[in-house]
Amino acid sequence: MNKRFEKCTMYIGSHGTHVGAISAAYFGDSCEENGIAPGAQLLSISIGDHRLSTMETVPSLVRAIKYCIDYKVDIINLSYGEDCQIPNSGRVQELFNEAVEKHGIIFVSSAGNNGPALSTTGAPGATCTNLIGVGAYVTPEMQLAEYALRESTGCTTSFTWSSRGPCSDGWLGVCISAPGAAITSVPQFCLSQRQLMNGTSMASPNAAGCVALLVSALKQEEIEYNPSLIRRALMNTAQKIEDEFSVGAGLLQIHKALDYIRSLAKPSLISKIQLDITGGQGRGVYLRDFDQVQTSSGDIRLTVKTKYLSKKPNQLVTYDDQEVKIKFACRLSFICDPPVSYVQHAKFLDLSYADRTFDIRIDPSHLKEDEVHFTELQAFDTNQINAGPLARFPITIIKPISVNSQTNSLEFNSQTFKPSQIRRHFLQVPTGSNIAVFKITNHSCDISSLMNLHFIQLESGRSFRSNEFEKIIRLSPNAIFQCYFNVQDKRTLELCLARWWSSLSIMDTSYSIKFHSILISPSISLHLRSSQSYERFVLENRLINTYENINGLPTINWKFLVQTLRPNKDESKIQILSKRDCLTDQRQIYQLLLVFNFTLLKASEIQIKCPYLHELLYDNEYEGALWMCFDTNKQYLGSGDVMKDYSLKLEKGDFIIRMNIRHDKYDLLERLLKDNGGTGLSLHIEHKVSGLPAPDFYYSLDGLHTQKKKIQASTIKLQWGQPLPIFMTTVPEDKLPKVINSIAGTFLRGTMTFPKNEKMKKLEMNTIYQYFTEPSSTSSSSSKKSSSTSVTGSSKKQVSSPVITTTTEEGTTNNSSQKDQQYQEALRDLKISWIPKLTDDQGKLYEELISEQQDLNNHVPLHLARLQQLENQLKQLTNEKKDEKINEIIKFIQDKLLTLFDEDLILKFFGQKNSSSTDKENQLIKTDMEKRRNWFIDIYISLGILLCDLSNINDETSTYLLNIFKILQKHIDINDGKLSNLHYKYNLMKKSYGRVWKILLKQIEEKSSSQQQEYDNKLLQLYQAMNMKYLIAYQERLIIAKYPSTYLLF
Repeated sequence: MNKRFEKCTMYIGSHGTHVGAISAAYFGDSCEENGIAPGAQLLSISIGDHRLSTMETVPSLVRAIKYCIDYKVDIINLSYGEDCQIPNSGRVQELFNEAVEKHGIIFVSSAGNNGPALSTTGAPGATCTNLIGVGAYVTPEMQLAEYALRESTGCTTSFTWSSRGPCSDGWLGVCISAPGAAITSVPQFCLSQRQLMNGTSMASPNAAGCVALLVSALKQEEIEYNPSLIRRALMNTAQKIEDEFSVGAGLLQIHKALDYIRSLAKPSLISKIQLDITGGQGRGVYLRDFDQVQTSSGDIRLTVKTKYLSKKPNQLVTYDDQEVKIKFACRLSFICDPPVSYVQHAKFLDLSYADRTFDIRIDPSHLKEDEVHFTELQAFDTNQINAGPLARFPITIIKPISVNSQTNSLEFNSQTFKPSQIRRHFLQVPTGSNIAVFKITNHSCDISSLMNLHFIQLESGRSFRSNEFEKIIRLSPNAIFQCYFNVQDKRTLELCLARWWSSLSIMDTSYSIKFHSILISPSISLHLRSSQSYERFVLENRLINTYENINGLPTINWKFLVQTLRPNKDESKIQILSKRDCLTDQRQIYQLLLVFNFTLLKASEIQIKCPYLHELLYDNEYEGALWMCFDTNKQYLGSGDVMKDYSLKLEKGDFIIRMNIRHDKYDLLERLLKDNGGTGLSLHIEHKVSGLPAPDFYYSLDGLHTQKKKIQASTIKLQWGQPLPIFMTTVPEDKLPKVINSIAGTFLRGTMTFPKNEKMKKLEMNTIYQYFTEPSSTSSSSSKKSSSTSVTGSSKKQVSSPVITTTTEEGTTNNSSQKDQQYQEALRDLKISWIPKLTDDQGKLYEELISEQQDLNNHVPLHLARLQQLENQLKQLTNEKKDEKINEIIKFIQDKLLTLFDEDLILKFFGQKNSSSTDKENQLIKTDMEKRRNWFIDIYISLGILLCDLSNINDETSTYLLNIFKILQKHIDINDGKLSNLHYKYNLMKKSYGRVWKILLKQIEEKSSSQQQEYDNKLLQLYQAMNMKYLIAYQERLIIAKYPSTYLLF
């Protein structure tokens, strides 16, 4: 059978089954167990990679969207997502938008579970323009029936953890909200019929099932629709409740959405109208920081864009219908909902098939502090005002409150929390502050409650995760909780305190926040240079009229030794992928395969990162990058991607990393291959380190130079306006762990903490780096390198005879005869080195050298080369001819090699106490004798192995073998690893299988990965000799797994 493996999807969790059951489960007569749209046809596509603990990857998402287009699906549900740095950008979100706009697919996705703070929307559901992002709410009925609460909270509310908008570019994020929990089916391997799960992952399929019912009805009634119309119908008919950031337009009302579409059937509604800030600067206005809200914003230009979508789903969008474009006209009316006075805008705009622009002005200067102000600029068709807005432009303004400049703190007394209540405070972090202390007290005597403390600052171009502190605590009656976290000055800090959605009764609290300043300058990152041996930094307090006490000195926690790798140019390449990875419009996707090689000198725990693409997934312009690590036998050891940190524990040896990056633009991939001056994309191998010496601290540079006046652990008082310079020593290069061959281009990465200071003992104050250059070679290392010679190129005559030079009357050295001798020896050694490689020459070169130079009869390396040649020939023979060849080799050893050694002389030399003189001639004699002893031992080991390989072992041979062991025992420890192969052969001959097993297991443990295959094969042969069928089957499977013929595919 000639079948090609194409697709294989394995279960990696119960999440997908649960989601599918919510939307379309069908149980026949048990209607109460059915999903929202029972019996709907499902196309299940796995995007979670089991190699990454079910993390989704960009290639899997691209393939999934292609399958959806190829199979002409009506609705996509995506109950997956991550945070992103730039909303509505990147390759995946671009393809998702294309699927909606060009192929008419309705795309529903979860908004994320990152709440309750604002601007915690997840990608792609709440960041992608054309997706319907769904938040999660819980009703009183759900609380009683699903969660078995003793009583309900009495209100419909969003789950505490449901993500809130707006996005960093002003987009509201959450479109609608749906029930975010369900008890329904899970896979059989869970050994359970059904299970309770919650999350926006459950709200999204609920909404998708509702949309399926809506689409089914529209198809049955032959009403034309498109994704834009469906989205508008859902939003304009949703049940409005407070907190638009968590529920969007409101709670989903699918029956009203159907009635809404039935009431509309005009061609103008086929179009999609969108409001954006001109120049792609945002899909809404989001003013948050102090400087942004003190004065009027000036004129903000908006662009009204018109797009035509497919009249029928699953058809490519074409703009060839010129008549529709010409006839299209829409008179728009603009209002703000809710009405506000701080936004000035145009009232009307006549729109044809062309972009139009107009200006708005926002004046937030008189708004109330410590509140979030929200309105939407909505565009209506003047001919159908009752149809609701055609487009929405969100405007969010946060007016932070200033902190008391005398105390640098704020107190909030008598704050009551009802069930699921959220209190938000927006603070302008004082200039110079970098630490905040939050304290909350429960004044209730009999109420214990879960509280979610979520504190966030936003930074342009970065995910909310970069400046986030979150803690879920149980606040017992009369309890006090205090926490410390890092802040950035001059940025608005949101303090979000949320009572857990299922907590009952009313709780009385008070809380406060206080800011501190213990800055380490010149920046939040310290960069040390090993070549300078020290670095200067400054401890500073920048809060006006304050002082800070620091107990003890800072501690440097070095976490990783980072090694930079460049790709192997010979193996790295750009490849054309198969039809499976060709986009629907015939855009060909290419794959950049980058291959990196590295060596570990000892076992190490490592993390592999690609700094160029780090923490980019949905907003990544490239597809990937997924990496996989292999040993030299192509065995898969682990994998990871750029979104999270993945650790590998590796033993000593050589390793290969293969990284896969994809794109349909060849030039973008080529740039990664040739970037950085032609060296290619770099990869970081982070080796986990511990036990590095602590640095010393000094108040002055002369104190560091003299190593006097070292700063002792004591209280340091930081007064405002009085910076304290400190000089710190660096880590010596010889103290680094010996895990890699060279430290050139490596650096240490760690953090600076103050473990003895209450405010900062758990805070990472600064990231610290130390960069290393290549250490200079010492004379001793150079001499060692130059004195190392090849064993095969050495001889007794060479070693024992010093070179004699003559001096002419002119004072110059006449060394022409010496050079001629060196040439002849080099030519001889070259010929000798080729003897083992010429397995088919039948010893012609060996005989030729002996006939040309009679003195080579006593040259041990020549005979050793011939022995190696004979052993190589033996490996190529079949069993029938092996005995004859073995006897030939044994005779050669006895006649040619053993006659060259005087065992008594060797024993006498090493048995007596030799002079420790450094005299050159004595040292050369000692080196020569050590070399001859090693040759002697190796020859007898080879002789013993050959005797064990004979098919018939008689008593005489057995006696000879025992004599060999006795001879070897005089020169080497009988348990030395050098004798392991001889022990293996001897015990195998004696059928002492237990000893053979022990020897092999020890060899497998000690040998490098490149040598282990030989011993695994020997282990298989042992099991076969013992006829242990279950171990034979196990070892055969193990060999296939450890030594695959090809690398694992991406």
